[in-house]
Amino acid sequence: MNGFKKKVASVAALGLATTLTLSGCGTSGNTSGANNSSESGQENITFSWWTSPQRTAETKKAIALFEKKYPNIHVTLEYTGWSGYWSKLATESAGGSEPDVMQMDASRLAEYITKGQLADLSSNQTIDTSAIPKNILQLGDMNGKLYAIPAGVNATTWIYNPAILKQAGIQFDPSKNYTWDDFAKMCEEIHQKLPNVYGVDDEIDQGAALAYYAQTRGEHMYTPDGKLAISKQTLTDWFTYWLDLQNKGGCPPAQVNASYDHSNTQESPFIKGETAFQYMFIGEELEYQQDLGKPIEHALFPDWADSGKPYTVHPAMYWAISSHTKYPDAAAKLVNFLENDPQVSKIFLNERGVTVNQDNLKADAKVGDSMLKEQDSVMSQVEKVASPSYLDPPAAGQIGDLLTQIAQQVTFKKLTPSQAADQFYTQATNMLAQG
Repeated sequence: MNGFKKKVASVAALGLATTLTLSGCGTSGNTSGANNSSESGQENITFSWWTSPQRTAETKKAIALFEKKYPNIHVTLEYTGWSGYWSKLATESAGGSEPDVMQMDASRLAEYITKGQLADLSSNQTIDTSAIPKNILQLGDMNGKLYAIPAGVNATTWIYNPAILKQAGIQFDPSKNYTWDDFAKMCEEIHQKLPNVYGVDDEIDQGAALAYYAQTRGEHMYTPDGKLAISKQTLTDWFTYWLDLQNKGGCPPAQVNASYDHSNTQESPFIKGETAFQYMFIGEELEYQQDLGKPIEHALFPDWADSGKPYTVHPAMYWAISSHTKYPDAAAKLVNFLENDPQVSKIFLNERGVTVNQDNLKADAKVGDSMLKEQDSVMSQVEKVASPSYLDPPAAGQIGDLLTQIAQQVTFKKLTPSQAADQFYTQATNMLAQG
């Protein structure tokens, strides 16, 4: 599912309470002339992305290589955490001053296309897409036009701490199919045997996980034409599942879940050894393993092997170009470089999702570590059991925020699961109707 999600990104370590704007070559932080060409013919473009410390460092290296190759193009860097990124981008876009090149998420892509803020890349001759599989490239397509280039693909998985399972005496074989009930029982058993540990972090507000859950029941989050497809019963059962898990110790209490910054890996219960499992997109887990200081393993979601194929291949993120850019050729050169340059691919590896350039994917596998090889293997497993996906409607980002708000009221028992399902269904339907 091209899902709305609570982005896990360690921004606190960089002090990113507000958006940071830096010179690409590191010589100046002054952006007053960011979109003015100098008399020497230099073109100045702005590039923005949501970030983590690891992603920031890697991106700076990539931009340094780009500016070395194209000395007449200067790149101003803008980066911040997940939520701050979208609020800033919305403000800039409303005034027609969005960055020339921007990182884009599937939950927001249709919104920005519909508003006419992204350039049509269908006939762009600068961006080489020949090494990207057609089914992956089409994830950036709307109404027959290409508006965004997938930077990588990923899928929803669990990461888990095998040391906790061993301590609890629990056998778990992720190669075998299992049900949502099986998973709940295992999480409850973990807490029973290790009272200071919960089975899993509370993922009640994870939109991509909810969409997956719906697909295990033969439903989808949205119809292809952008209407709400999930039933009230499935919504009720989803909220009930996590509330029951909370009541039985399978996941932390509401107060614990609300007490820490979910965008800071250092505060994660998983890192502190307080949960055995955590929801994670492929490509984001390396920082967790480093912070945990112990090996972690992956598991596909419950019912992954069902005949209904509940998995979809998810675009991790995209590269997109503003329809208002004064320098479309320079912007396209940057997108092409980030997408296809072999050196950049070796810098990024799978941090922005599993690489979609097939030539780079093969080359990276030869130099990557065990984590990269495992990520590639898990993604390959997902692709074998996945069904096709389609673009989320323009209101998907708003609906993701709505899910977060209503889910929190369920965890604090201010709404029953049935009441929450009714509210979510009504408000989400209205949001979709308004576009």
